[in-house]
Amino acid sequence: MIAPERRTRTIVAIAAVVVAGVGSATAADTEQRAGPREVFGQSSQGKPLRALRLGDPASERKALVVGSIHGDEREGHEVVAELRRRAEKIGDVDLWLVRTVNPDGVRRGSRQNARGVDLNRNFPYRWRPSSPQAAEYPGPEPLSEPESRAVAGLAERLRPDVSIWYHQPWGEVLLPCNGPAPIEKRYARIARFPTNRCRGQHLPGTVASWQDHRFGGESFVVELPGEGISDREAHRHARAAAAVAAPR
Repeated sequence: MIAPERRTRTIVAIAAVVVAGVGSATAADTEQRAGPREVFGQSSQGKPLRALRLGDPASERKALVVGSIHGDEREGHEVVAELRRRAEKIGDVDLWLVRTVNPDGVRRGSRQNARGVDLNRNFPYRWRPSSPQAAEYPGPEPLSEPESRAVAGLAERLRPDVSIWYHQPWGEVLLPCNGPAPIEKRYARIARFPTNRCRGQHLPGTVASWQDHRFGGESFVVELPGEGISDREAHRHARAAAAVAAPR
């Protein structure tokens, strides 16, 4: 017969093993739901540009969500993190998440990349030159920057049906100058966020306008507030992004 105190220690040990096993299985399940990570390029200073794949990789519908392209506009990272936590709720879509395409700027707290280029003025559609001293310096030529080339290559490969680019500080979902814009309006309705039509649509060399011009689909900008967003607001934005990424 096993002594009572020894029996108690045995039961506790078995319980600990079971709990540890459950914890490991849960972590593995979460990782499986989150899908594979991919390095799709490097920054000017050699930092990897990473994408995380959620949803159904076999889906014909593709979506791309980018937390930041300007290094001093980082609130979109919170939305990307919330989307990761919602991995099991992502619908019938092959959804690619990119925390930032400007890790050097994020580290420095600067709008530009490490070479002083505004990556969101460095894309070919309506690109135009300006002074290297300008805050929105577009680079010496279109796609001169490794970050721009990398994300352009990712977009070329995916041809996303929906792309969402997070910025600050206007606090609006930006609508095109013309047309009904159902996807942008649906996002705004779910996120409980105001809209503004035609703002920023004529800026030169932006990634969203380049995508729209090159692929069609819906590529749009969500300008988060300059003061940031709460956890509850991040949850609403993530829910809105997941909803418009998947087919209705």
